Amino acid sequence: MGKPSTVDPVEQVAEAERCFRMDSDDGTQAPPSAPPLSEPGEEHRLTAEELAFLLRDPAERAREADRAARSNRSRTERRAADPAYAERLRAGDRERQRRRRLRQSIGRPEPPGSPVAFLPDLSEAEAVRRLTLHLERSTDRQAVQLRRRPERVRLYAEAFVVYRTLAAGGDRPTRGALAALLKSRFGRSVTPSQVQKLRDHVEAFATPGGPWAAGTAGTADAAEPLRMKGIAKADTDSHASRQEPR
Repeated sequence: MGKPSTVDPVEQVAEAERCFRMDSDDGTQAPPSAPPLSEPGEEHRLTAEELAFLLRDPAERAREADRAARSNRSRTERRAADPAYAERLRAGDRERQRRRRLRQSIGRPEPPGSPVAFLPDLSEAEAVRRLTLHLERSTDRQAVQLRRRPERVRLYAEAFVVYRTLAAGGDRPTRGALAALLKSRFGRSVTPSQVQKLRDHVEAFATPGGPWAAGTAGTADAAEPLRMKGIAKADTDSHASRQEPR
């Protein structure tokens, strides 16, 4: 009798698998299957919310439009009859506009070729005195408002001092430089929109006829009051900077 077979069972299994692959696909490995294709237009399928909006009852849409119209009429009538309510609405509008301007001003470069205002050599106290006298002699509505806000007058005088310091080199101070020096010198924290208005007012007060016009050291008291109508509106509430302890 011959010797019993000594073939390794593991090798037998491996050989059987190789033979099976050769019989099934000619010895080559099948490529990976491609991902299933999406149904035509699936990527443009509307969401449930979009479908609900498009399939709304036309009568319901008409009712919503009618409710909106009645709400607008009611708000308009109340605004006409209630001054306090009207002022709250205006304050809300101003705040929304301020925030929008602030968002739009972020990262915006300075306009090219902006001229610098040449300011007289005045102390902060003298700047306050001249501006106060100017406001007292003016009949402009905005000037009347500022007369009742001495803290705003002092803020303008501080902005005058900062502007004159930064403009010593002959260049118009940037908003960032004005805000930084107001913070370091006077402890004032102002937003970009606030410092923009402060700079505009300082330059307007430095025009001929204004309290801070250059070359008016001996004639400031006799100068004709500058009307503020041509100046950007003195929305003094938006100038409410936060002053930190010095």
